[in-house]
Amino acid sequence: MCWSVGIFISTYLMFVSGTRHSKFLQTSVFKHFKDFHILSERREIYSLLECTRWCSSTVDCRRILFDKETKLCSLYDRGEHCLTDEEVTDKVCFRMLSICDEVNCERCPIGYYGDRCEHVIEDCSDGRRKSVVPIKVTTSFIRPFNSLQVIEVLCDFDYGGWTMLLVRDTRCPEIDFNRTWSEYSHGFGYKGANHWLGLEHIHNILQDHPNYKLQVFIAYGNPASFAFGFYHGFYVHNITDNYRVSSVSFLDQTAFPIGDSLTNGNYSINGRPFSTYDRDYSNNDCPGRFGSGWWFLDDPVCSRANVNGRRSGDNFESTWHWLYNLGKRTDFNAIHLKVVRED
Repeated sequence: MCWSVGIFISTYLMFVSGTRHSKFLQTSVFKHFKDFHILSERREIYSLLECTRWCSSTVDCRRILFDKETKLCSLYDRGEHCLTDEEVTDKVCFRMLSICDEVNCERCPIGYYGDRCEHVIEDCSDGRRKSVVPIKVTTSFIRPFNSLQVIEVLCDFDYGGWTMLLVRDTRCPEIDFNRTWSEYSHGFGYKGANHWLGLEHIHNILQDHPNYKLQVFIAYGNPASFAFGFYHGFYVHNITDNYRVSSVSFLDQTAFPIGDSLTNGNYSINGRPFSTYDRDYSNNDCPGRFGSGWWFLDDPVCSRANVNGRRSGDNFESTWHWLYNLGKRTDFNAIHLKVVRED
């Protein structure tokens, strides 16, 4: 599920019932692939107000998609925007801000908490540690400590609260990762599937705690196997330093080793700035050759991995790969980069 064209009009709705009221904010409808994370659907809902009422009375509903032509109301438990594989002209999307009575608010958007939903977790680790989030993999709102912007991210709340930086999954149609500097800075893709979070967001998240570790996870083959490892002390500097990357040490996962393709010996990306085809610091046309943005070396080798490469490129360099341990294989099913706070 990946998005393209959208329609957005900033509108608030409020539904009042007795001493309780529900607030909704209009967001965007994107035409590309349908969002299948549906709580429930019902036809013959004859107005947007009736659709919001149904959401307010349905446990866990936090977002609606209403088709004014077909009178179809769809309820969702998470997320900012709506996706559809149909035309967007007659459809509107609203996310719930809260359900409140005269004392406090309940059913905050995932990531918000407090009596009036007035607080937002700083990252996925923060939500898990404060026990204010559902224990599952889901999209959530966060507001990094040094940022005024609330953003939506994909969180793995099961094991300490991992914030997803990169998600690639062959179950979703491929998106192009050969993007501009601006796109890599601000992020692209759909948070529920294939996406790059954005270097500016990554930098802001890593300000929230003195120490983060990065996990690289790759699923491959048929039947599926997987491998992963950890980069401790992971950090991305700010835009004035061209999002330079650093990591203190690598630790492989013993049972399912992935091998160190990022910081091993002479091919370490430690200290390297980020490069894209329109802002290349590699001096070797690495973004052009690899067909992606990354912390490329100032060396003809460019990198020992290409996690942002194409699923099936013109050659091995431009195809997604991870040389150490996985060698020349490119039959990947999924790649995840995600960070968690270390104690």
